[in-house]
Amino acid sequence: MIPVGRLKSNLQFNKNLGDLVEVMKLAATSQFNQFRAKQEPSEDFLKLLDNVFGVLLSSGVKNELLTPKETLPSLLLLISSDEGFLGELNFLLVNKLLSARRPEDFIAVTGQQGANYLKEIQINFSFFESPGEKIDIQLMAKVRDYLLAQYLERKIGRVYVVYSRFLNITSQQVELETLLPLLRTSAPAKSIPYLLIEPGPEKIIEGWIKAWLDFRLFSIFWSAKLAEYAARIMHLEGSVQELGRINAHLRMEYFKYLHSLSDKSIRELSAARLIGRER
Repeated sequence: MIPVGRLKSNLQFNKNLGDLVEVMKLAATSQFNQFRAKQEPSEDFLKLLDNVFGVLLSSGVKNELLTPKETLPSLLLLISSDEGFLGELNFLLVNKLLSARRPEDFIAVTGQQGANYLKEIQINFSFFESPGEKIDIQLMAKVRDYLLAQYLERKIGRVYVVYSRFLNITSQQVELETLLPLLRTSAPAKSIPYLLIEPGPEKIIEGWIKAWLDFRLFSIFWSAKLAEYAARIMHLEGSVQELGRINAHLRMEYFKYLHSLSDKSIRELSAARLIGRER
């Protein structure tokens, strides 16, 4: 049986730890609400870009960059977090990445947690700073330029991104999405008889790809950051509940120990009184 002194010490320690975890949960909830209050990426802008793409293709603009080179390796971009307390989310992201990776493929990572996982299993990768909760446009542009340069220089044939998509406060979904080559999603647009394209079809397509990547990466980082906050809240909430369960058990053991000591004292006193009367 655990000594009563240690039981009491464990109870106090767990109470202090529970208070700390509760504060962390409230801080994560506040961060989640503040971040979600920011303007969401506009889906209307994506539809506009897609319509422009449709007009270009329907007017006869062609470019080999829109067709993947199956003989080339792919590049997989992992969007992970810089901080912990996410339960298994970063682990699931890395597993998704590794299950999709071929031996010849390249890997790029944003976020220190994903980088730490890959270092432990000795996987080579290129590291980029995470854009953070403010989604730093300059840091995001470095990722975009790297992906675009590798793709346009034909060092890779495809670009995939692995990230956590926010569904709601209790659910996050690990996604594997194709970033490049770009595929049309809209209905065929009507061709324009007199379409002036300057400075040329190739530059126009490259500019379109850059604009599309800017929007898509921003949307992905935005969703991944929301999913990170939500996962942290749920993980900390689970920790609070687990500490509550442990404390309930410790309190029961503590009071059980005190009652046994009290019963023992009563029995000893009663026995002493009986012995005194007999004398």
